[in-house]
Amino acid sequence: MGIVRQIINTEKPQQLSEESLERLAALKDRPIDYSDIPELSSEEIAEIRRQREENRKKQMFSLRLQTSTIKWWRKTIGMGYTSVMARLLDEARKHPEWIKECL
Repeated sequence: MGIVRQIINTEKPQQLSEESLERLAALKDRPIDYSDIPELSSEEIAEIRRQREENRKKQMFSLRLQTSTIKWWRKTIGMGYTSVMARLLDEARKHPEWIKECL
């Protein structure tokens, strides 16, 4: 999963030209072709829902880090750095060799 950053200029919003507005108005919605998407069984749908609910459950956790480490994360990632740290810890569970290197 990657991070997408977008800077929005709120001082001077970009105005669309008349030509662009006309082209947008002329666009038509096309029907979606579902023929190449297999139907899911009720068991598969239940499993997806279970996994989604499990992923939503989070527990508050406190961790003491060096100030320099926190500053580095904030500078490198910016807003959302704690979410990136959480994903990194989740990924580390799949790679026990990473943990062994730190022991």
